[in-house]
Amino acid sequence: MPTQSAHQDTEGSPPQRLLQLASPEGRVLTVVRADGTTAKLPVDVVLISETVSQVLEHREGTPDRTVCAQWFRWLAGHLRLLAPIAVQQAPRWGDPERTELVEEGAAAVDRALAAGLPADQHAAYVYVQELARECRGLLGLVLDQPGDGR
Repeated sequence: MPTQSAHQDTEGSPPQRLLQLASPEGRVLTVVRADGTTAKLPVDVVLISETVSQVLEHREGTPDRTVCAQWFRWLAGHLRLLAPIAVQQAPRWGDPERTELVEEGAAAVDRALAAGLPADQHAAYVYVQELARECRGLLGLVLDQPGDGR
C-alpha cells in the first residue's frame, strides 16, 4: 500500500533555475512559451517525480486495485496539468513533426484518462504504470527549456 509521503511537502530542492518555492502552499515552474514569453505555473516537479517513482518502483506481486485507483487519481491530476503545458511549449522547437507528436501524445493521454481504470487488478496495475511513463515523458518535455543546452 502506498504511503502519503509522495504527496506531502518535500524538502529537497531541484535546480533553482527551474523550480522555486513560491509560497508555503506549493511550488511553481517558470516555463518559456512558444512566443518567448515566460509564465509561472503551479507545477511541483518533486511531487510529480515522486509519484512516478512510486508507481514504477519494483515490487513483488500486484498492488491491490484500491492502491492503483489512488495512483490513477494522482497521475490523472499530474497529466491534466502537464499535457497542455507541453502542447503549448512544443512549437518553440520549430519542428512541426515534434509539435504534432506532442499534440498526439496529449490527445492519447486524454483518451486514456477518459477510459478510466480497468476493473481487473492486474490490468489496472499495468495501466497506471503506462500512465506513469507518459507522465515522466511529459514532465521531461515541460522541463526541457530552450537555451539550456539540451
